[in-house]
Amino acid sequence: MVKRFARYYDGFDLCCALFTQRLKDLCFSFALFKLLRCRFARYYDGFESTFSFFWIQFLKDGEADRVFGVIADELYFLHDYYYSSLPISYSKCWLPTVAIVISLLSIGYCIFLVVWMLLTLNYFKWVGVEQIWCLVRCQYTGPATFGSLYFDVVPLLVLSVFVTTAEVKDIISYVCSNWTKVILTCRLVKSDEHSLFVRRWSARLLLCRCKLMKHWDEKMGQCSVLPLHPRKTLHALVRHLLHLPDQKREVSAAVKVSVINALRNSRSGRLSNGTSALYRWSQEGERFLWACNSKSASDIILTWQIATSILEVRYPDQQQSASSGISDHRTVATHLSRYCAYLVRWRSELLPDDDAWSKNLYEDVNKDARQALAGSSSSTLDYQQLLKLLNIDKLKHQVLKNGVELGRQLVETIDSSEETAWKLLADFWSEMILYVPPSDNLDGHKESVARGGELITLLWAMLNRAGFVSRTSDAARDAAAAADRTSSDKGSSGTSAGVVV
Repeated sequence: MVKRFARYYDGFDLCCALFTQRLKDLCFSFALFKLLRCRFARYYDGFESTFSFFWIQFLKDGEADRVFGVIADELYFLHDYYYSSLPISYSKCWLPTVAIVISLLSIGYCIFLVVWMLLTLNYFKWVGVEQIWCLVRCQYTGPATFGSLYFDVVPLLVLSVFVTTAEVKDIISYVCSNWTKVILTCRLVKSDEHSLFVRRWSARLLLCRCKLMKHWDEKMGQCSVLPLHPRKTLHALVRHLLHLPDQKREVSAAVKVSVINALRNSRSGRLSNGTSALYRWSQEGERFLWACNSKSASDIILTWQIATSILEVRYPDQQQSASSGISDHRTVATHLSRYCAYLVRWRSELLPDDDAWSKNLYEDVNKDARQALAGSSSSTLDYQQLLKLLNIDKLKHQVLKNGVELGRQLVETIDSSEETAWKLLADFWSEMILYVPPSDNLDGHKESVARGGELITLLWAMLNRAGFVSRTSDAARDAAAAADRTSSDKGSSGTSAGVVV
């Protein structure tokens, strides 16, 4: 299987003018999907050579967007394999063509039907007929007429529009599908006997992209334990009544870069729940290690999320200059902290802790926080007022007490530099978001893929590619060491394809 991938990947050198880096990565995603399918089929067995290849080829500086794109396409293939008919359609090369022809015939018939109905309607109006005739033999009144032409015409027109839209979407799903691109690419690579006309139209087809075919929307849910900025819109109220998550944010470039940097820092060791990031800050960071001592990931997440929210109140969001770096660090820390809280509240089945226990923990801590802040305008609170309301002696839940104490220590310890505070939190959350995904919860991640994907599922697949199959796995360490040896021997990643052969 790995050798087959090498053939897909290296074959692009034969026609480099036609294929772009995007298509190379797409074929690589298809090969990774094959490995991920083995994992879901529960006969996954190592593939250490793939680990080392991933470290050498992708975990390089400036490759964050590329890595996320490759893994997102891998999950796209996985979603289609389990939840669509596209893989079955491509089992025979002529099946997609037949499906497209049937869709075109259906569209043609609907257009003909619409035109015929409109012409018929205009004809009846021209001759002065406004109703459908129906002879009713009545004893006293005789024949009667009732109804309207629109009762027949309008439903047929609406149905024709729906059928046409569905068929057009099916055609787009075949033409712009990544399955089509991979199959067409392999056929062009295997044979050089295609005409210039075929190559040009193939290139246009391979380079076309459609947002309708995008599986993951590159957004992550947001949630906060402290109700500091409640949304009062009608949309938020309806979702609250239906017990649905409310806010979503786009996974920014700063978040992607920070996560990839944290993954690079983990290549020579094991995944950390934030302690490694704190140790790198020497004495400033080691003062907060006590907040990472819990055996429960949900406990640590909620403690640090409360502290991050307190820091947001201490340093209100202001327009910072691009050179200061504060804006990016703040974005990474706040977005990842709220996403981790969202996981505890709404997607706890994807976390290493017990599902029901994590949800109950969040509800208890959130209830305690709401009671402490009850009667105050939380949107206008300053730092001192917030600490006064969140008096540790009056709080009930230990996690909320720990979060408030951690937030106070963060402010007092690093109050001289706002950038330092946000940088420390960004480093912590970048490690924490990588610590929670590795697991054997295949069913949970399969359901996540069916819903449209989650950032934690994408990171789970990425960590699988890097060798972190579990939190205690040494495969990543061995693969990273092999990657370092290969990089030093070859001096370049350009020949890294030979690693997987």
